[in-house]
Amino acid sequence: MLDLRHIAVRYRLSKIDTESLVRVADTLLAEGRDTPAVVQLSILEPPIMADAAPLFERACTELGVQIPNKDDAVDELLRAYLESIASGTRPAREGLEAVMREVYYPYFSDTPCKKYAGDSHGFEHLIGLYWGYDDLMEHQRQVSCDGKYGAEAITRWEELVRLQAGDWLQSMTKRPNTALTRLPLAVPLSRSTSEFERGSILRH
Repeated sequence: MLDLRHIAVRYRLSKIDTESLVRVADTLLAEGRDTPAVVQLSILEPPIMADAAPLFERACTELGVQIPNKDDAVDELLRAYLESIASGTRPAREGLEAVMREVYYPYFSDTPCKKYAGDSHGFEHLIGLYWGYDDLMEHQRQVSCDGKYGAEAITRWEELVRLQAGDWLQSMTKRPNTALTRLPLAVPLSRSTSEFERGSILRH
């Protein structure tokens, strides 16, 4: 079944176009969720956002789906990507690229950091791994990841990305009517994470 809440998140962040909204309506109809606004949206012609947006919002209301505010939408999008990375349903490199492209650069890159890029939201290690990937690919004999080189280093890099995504998810909580809040880790960081903090995961 179509995850309408996820569509609402992308809608709030202007990451979905008018034709996609019409296709969403078509899918909802096929699933039997044929509310008046859904029907109107599915036959909208020509499909322009000025007309589609209020119909989509009304369809969400009719189907009991709340469209989040911008801050909550950013948090949900980030969580969705990290969950897909941690679970292995999305390849580590692909998922991390999506995090950077759709979340970090548009929403977090201008936020002041304490020491490392991304530490304002607790995923500085993931950003470090993202930037380290090119070094691993371009200098496979000179750069190691957790003591491994070449193909083994790439495999270890992917494992570390999934571990870091899982650590981030474990350290978050959802409080009623608030955005996701960073909490202290409930369990000690893994050995590999600690090494990364000391700057020794990627070595020349």
